[in-house]
Amino acid sequence: MVVSNRLKSSFSFLFFLLASASASAQANTYAGAIFSYTSTEYNIDGTSAESGRPLLFQAQIGHYFNDYVALEGRYGVSTGRSGGISVDGLASLLVKGNVPITDQTAIYALVGGSSAKLDQQNKGSSTETGMSFGLGAHYALGKQTALTLEYLNSLNTDKARIGGVNLAFQYRF
Repeated sequence: MVVSNRLKSSFSFLFFLLASASASAQANTYAGAIFSYTSTEYNIDGTSAESGRPLLFQAQIGHYFNDYVALEGRYGVSTGRSGGISVDGLASLLVKGNVPITDQTAIYALVGGSSAKLDQQNKGSSTETGMSFGLGAHYALGKQTALTLEYLNSLNTDKARIGGVNLAFQYRF
């Protein structure tokens, strides 16, 4: 629960940071929508793990401090149940290490933490918190819009694992 409170505090700090950014820095603030195809395992009772592939929709907001480093927050939920599992909430706070390749393309690594509320049908639900990491590619469609494709291991604990391929549309303010 302490880690979950820390994650909430980190999200509050991120939103405060983004809200207080100067007008010139706001060109580096972005928001987006993410569609995720996940592989999820959940073992609430310690005896029988269930697995599924729930689809998730997530919202993201982030800020580039320079061409190489960004801080990003995400929140999403699954569109339904798969294999008896639903993700009732997935919140992540991530640091993005970005490497520009051309004016339109970049590759990046993500590292941070996530908290997920998972529900296993007819068995119960719990909130799990852990480290997140991933790799991705960014393609700028224009000065303010971009597509990203990434793999993110959102959570890997004794009770739960969530990882998946994410496709996102981003808009830069």
